[in-house]
Amino acid sequence: MCHPLARPASWRRVSSLLCGLLLGSCFGHGALAEQLSPGQAPSEPQTLTRGNGAEPESLDPALIRSGFPGEVILTDLFEGLVSEDGEGKIVPAQALRWEQSQDGLEWRFFLRPDLRWSNGTPLKAEDFVYAWRRLLDPALASPSAGLLLAAGINNAGAIYAGALEMESLGVMAEGDQILKVTLERPVPYFLRLISQRPFVPVPRQAIAEYGKGWTQPGHLVSNGPYRLVAWRPQERLEVERNPAYWNDAHSRIDRVSYLPLASQQAERQRYEAGTLQLSNRVSQEYYDKVRISHPERLWGQPLLGTYLYSFNLGKPELRDVRVRQALSLAVDRQRLTETVSGQGERPAWGLLPDMPGYVALPDPHANAASRAAMAASLLKEAGIDAAHPLRLTLTYNDAEHHRRMAQAVADMWRPLGVEVELQPLGWDAYQVAKDSGDFMVARSFLFGDYVDPSAMLNALRCQDPQNESGYCNPRYDQLLGRAAATLDEQRRVRLYRQAEALLALDVPVIPLYHYHQTRLVDPRLRGLPTANLKGAIASKDLYFATSQGADQ
Repeated sequence: MCHPLARPASWRRVSSLLCGLLLGSCFGHGALAEQLSPGQAPSEPQTLTRGNGAEPESLDPALIRSGFPGEVILTDLFEGLVSEDGEGKIVPAQALRWEQSQDGLEWRFFLRPDLRWSNGTPLKAEDFVYAWRRLLDPALASPSAGLLLAAGINNAGAIYAGALEMESLGVMAEGDQILKVTLERPVPYFLRLISQRPFVPVPRQAIAEYGKGWTQPGHLVSNGPYRLVAWRPQERLEVERNPAYWNDAHSRIDRVSYLPLASQQAERQRYEAGTLQLSNRVSQEYYDKVRISHPERLWGQPLLGTYLYSFNLGKPELRDVRVRQALSLAVDRQRLTETVSGQGERPAWGLLPDMPGYVALPDPHANAASRAAMAASLLKEAGIDAAHPLRLTLTYNDAEHHRRMAQAVADMWRPLGVEVELQPLGWDAYQVAKDSGDFMVARSFLFGDYVDPSAMLNALRCQDPQNESGYCNPRYDQLLGRAAATLDEQRRVRLYRQAEALLALDVPVIPLYHYHQTRLVDPRLRGLPTANLKGAIASKDLYFATSQGADQ
C-alpha cells in the first residue's frame, strides 16, 4: 500500500493516484493511446518521420518561443515537473507528486526516484534551480523569461530588473528530490505555466563544457523520452528512444526524424511516397480533395492561437483609432475562413479563442454589408477620401497561404479607397522587419504559452517583449494586473473580458481567425491527442497499428 508523506495540516496534496503513478499506469494519453504490458515489445521497430515546418531555431529550451519549430522537437527531448496529456490535463512528469500551501504561496515538488539524464548521470532538484535561474538571466536574453515573471516566483521581477542577486529567486532544492518554489502571489494557472518547455531542467555540466555548442549531437544531454542522435541542418534532425527515461517502457516509437520542409507540396510528395507519416500542414487544394476521398488521412483540432495582422502604431497613418477600426471592420472573417484558410478555423472577433472557462467574443455586427458601411463612415471622419487616400504596406512571410490571405484582405480594403502594397519577405527578413518595427501592417500570430486568457492578453501590455505594435493603454494593463491578483475564477473572467473588449475598441491588431491545426497522418498512426489546445504531439504517445484499422 502507498502512503503519502506526512505533512503539516496547513498543506494539501494536489497530485492523485500515487500508487498508480508509481506503477506508471495512468499515462494513457488520448483515446487511442495504449500501454505495453511488462516485457512486451512491438513486433518490429517503429520509426516516425514528421514534417517540422522549418529548421529549428535552437534546441536550447530557454531560447525557443511558443509555436516555433524548435518547440516541437523539445517536447520529445526534455520533460518538466509536470506536463499536459493528450486531453489537455496536467499530469505528473519528472515530479511524482506535489503539495501546495493553503495560501497558495508555497509549492513542493517531489521528484521521481532515480531520475537520470540521457548520459546516465543522476538528475536532481538542483538541476531545476539552475535551469530556472538561467531562464531569468539577462545575459542569456531568453525570449521566454516573461513566462517565469508571469509565474509570480518570489523576487523574479526584482532580479530581472537588476535590483537583486539571482540567488534570491524563490526556487530552492531541499535535498536531491524536493524542489521548493515560493511565490509572491497566488497564481491559479501555475501548473500550466511550468508545464511548458522553458521550465524543463537543463544539464549544467554540458553547458559549462560546450557553451553554445551544448545542443549539438554528441553534446546534448536531455531528460525526455528521446535523445538527439543526428542533426543535418536544412535536411533532417533525428532522435532515438532514451533508455534512461523514467517511463521508457511506455514509448512505442523507437526513432523519430523531423524534416524542416517549409513547402506543403514537398510534404505532400513525401507523404504520398510513404516516407513521411505526419505532416506539419496541409495545402488547401489537397485538403479539399482528401477530406472527401480519404478523410482518415486527416487529423486536426483547435489551437490556443490567433492569426492576426499587427498595426505599427508608430506610423502616422495608423495613429487614428478610427482608421484602425475601419480596416478591421472591412475584413470579412467568415469569407476568409471559408474560401482562403478553409480547414476548420473559426473567425476571430477578439484576440482569444474558446478555452476552458472562457468563450471567444462573438461577431458584434449584423452582417458584412453593415460592417463595410461603418468602415467607410469611419474613414471619411478620419479625413480619408479619393483626394487623401490611405497608402499601406502589408508585410508577410512569403508562403502560399499568407500570400492568398494578404491578397484577399487587400481586395477587401480597396473599395474603401485604401491602396495596399504587398511586401512578401523570407522568414528571416520577415522576423527582422517585425522585431525592428520596419513595417506598417504585418501578418502575425499569437499563441498562448499556457491555457489561460492571460497567456495571450499579456502580450499587448505596455513594453511587453511580444508587443510588436507599440500599443500601450494603462487601463488595459491595470485590468490584467487586477485579474492576476485574484483567485476568484468568475471575477478573473470578468476582468479578462473587460480587457479584451478594450483591446477590441483600440484595435492595435486585427484578429482574423483562431487556429485549427490540420495534418496529414498515416492512417495506421495511433495515440494522437484529442483535446490539447497547445497542439503538442508527443512522439512517446504515438505508435503504428500492426494493420490499418487494428488496435482501435
